[in-house]
Amino acid sequence: MTYPFVFDEFKTIAKVAEGYCLARLGDGELKIAYGAGYVREPANQKLSREMMRVLEHTDPRCIVGIPTMERRSPKYASWIRHAERFERILPPDHDWYSSLVTRPDSAPWIFTKAYGEAVQALWAGKKVAVICEAEGSMVRTVSKAAKSVQHIICPRRESYAIIHDLERAARRSKADIIIMSVGPTATCLANRLARRGLHAVDLGSAGGFIAKALAL
Repeated sequence: MTYPFVFDEFKTIAKVAEGYCLARLGDGELKIAYGAGYVREPANQKLSREMMRVLEHTDPRCIVGIPTMERRSPKYASWIRHAERFERILPPDHDWYSSLVTRPDSAPWIFTKAYGEAVQALWAGKKVAVICEAEGSMVRTVSKAAKSVQHIICPRRESYAIIHDLERAARRSKADIIIMSVGPTATCLANRLARRGLHAVDLGSAGGFIAKALAL
């Protein structure tokens, strides 16, 4: 088996801008898919099964982000350790996009004003729902360019326990786009909301990074 081709961060954001949802898998989501726990989610069979469904039954309106295994990355040595485990669970004949769209530690080339503006354009002038913690920086960052922002608060840990509530809140928001910073739960929510015809994007804890990039 070989690691699949992965579209880079710029092409991933461009695809999202077309209206696709984004579900992302990193090392934590990989552990969950294999049935283990993670710092923000204890071992949970339901979550593990749904994480695998995101890979195996991805909604056509959702793209899945995985690590690029780009050799230029300062963290290449750390990521490549997971390559074989990703290979074993990734379905064949699938287009893969980057999960590192908000990870300048792994993809330092995204720390530019142009990239920050491309991400901001996803919500600029729109009615936005942001799912994140009570003090999440994403709300502040999105508020600077959005037409309006509804903050759907989630806990930092074990948010999967209330995924149905978060899904209902997202649907009720009637938002043009839903920006999520909900840990592994966001991966599942992106695919769920895609099935509902909503535009949901898992951007992780990117509020501070995007704000800094825009200030360059």
